Amino acid sequence: MALAEASPNDSVTRSGEMTLLEHLLELRNRVIVVAVAVVIGCMVCFLFWQTILGWLLAPARQKLPGFVLSSFSPVDRIGVIFKIGMYGGLALASPIIIYELLAYIVPGLTKRERRLLFPALGGSLFFLVTGMAFAYWIVLPLSLGFLMNFGKNNIQHVTGAKEYINFVTRTLFWSGIAFELPMLMALIGWLGLARPKQLLGFWRYAIVLIFVLACFVVPTPDPVDQTIVAIPLLSLYFLGVLFAKFTYKPRLSS
Repeated sequence: MALAEASPNDSVTRSGEMTLLEHLLELRNRVIVVAVAVVIGCMVCFLFWQTILGWLLAPARQKLPGFVLSSFSPVDRIGVIFKIGMYGGLALASPIIIYELLAYIVPGLTKRERRLLFPALGGSLFFLVTGMAFAYWIVLPLSLGFLMNFGKNNIQHVTGAKEYINFVTRTLFWSGIAFELPMLMALIGWLGLARPKQLLGFWRYAIVLIFVLACFVVPTPDPVDQTIVAIPLLSLYFLGVLFAKFTYKPRLSS
């Protein structure tokens, strides 16, 4: 019996399977590189955890000299060191993470999208770092000064190590995310989800939403501290409208 001739569709399928396999192998290799970078970053932060902890304690000691943390559990200190190592490792490895992400997705984009991708990710990293710096130098001293001095004449202030690190890292994280607002609005314009004039006309609602977001960034009931955070966020909103004007691309009608 004669063998059936190979169908062109079979070669396409085999070629498609090989392309998919190569795609998955590339993804695996890049994930391995990212994992190794994170592990190395964590090891470095574990070695210098005392120095990093001193940096995290500086905003509190700025308002309350001699401030020290307390341990309420035998595992609190280990938990603090582990959290410092993990967060610090991710921060140190972030350039490699961004590079591997770019190297993986750039070949699948159009020429115009490739031109916009690198400035967009660079801008995202810039606003993230700026937001965390703003939290470290402005938000944390204000918040900790209010919280640690409130009612101190009648209540002795004792701060647990785990609670303090959770508070500081959460504030830094949400500040960094909040400062990504211009990049988010640029993405909205690029996807054609809203026109720049629509975003500008949304400013009244934006003020309300920004003050709500400021409540998450500044976990204190002090309206002065929340206003200090809300003002730069409102400025970033109008900057985001400008970004959306440059990146706006109308959606194609189906």
